[in-house]
Amino acid sequence: SIMLQAAEALSAAHRAGIVHRDIKPENIMVRADGYVKVLDFGLAKLTEINSGGEEETKKLVKTNPGVVMGTVAYMSPEQARGKATDARSDVFSFGIVLYEMLTGMVPFAGETMTDVLSSIISIEPQPVTTLAPHLPKELQRIVQKTLRKKRDLRYQTTQDLLVDLKDLRDELQLEAKLEQ
Repeated sequence: SIMLQAAEALSAAHRAGIVHRDIKPENIMVRADGYVKVLDFGLAKLTEINSGGEEETKKLVKTNPGVVMGTVAYMSPEQARGKATDARSDVFSFGIVLYEMLTGMVPFAGETMTDVLSSIISIEPQPVTTLAPHLPKELQRIVQKTLRKKRDLRYQTTQDLLVDLKDLRDELQLEAKLEQ
């Protein structure tokens, strides 16, 4: 439920032309009633032209190429390199959060920030099913696709990711009913 609600919130931001650029556990909050919110759009950037006040808004979110922004352990490879980001960068960061939710550890680690950035750029993480064998193999495929180094090979939209997560939820619910 938390994964689905967070993906829905991120998908809504992307549909509105906003890339978050700092997806991490601290920015995904669960209210007392179980409702999930994605917070802290302080590093967000507009990806589409919006009407009304656009020039003033652009001034607030303008960043220069080569500037690294975000929380190191949750950066996409393109963020780690200071390259342009888009919704697929958020998909990668969301994949890191999913990985951590499922295994209790981040997929990319190191002693220093540079080590972590190097890991994000060049190391493939252990499969979630190796660290948590009880998880469905389909979930491993989903997480692995979010963490592809080349953004053209990742989910192209959070909506596509959301479809796979919902399909998996529905399959698991059906299996549970059949076992009863």
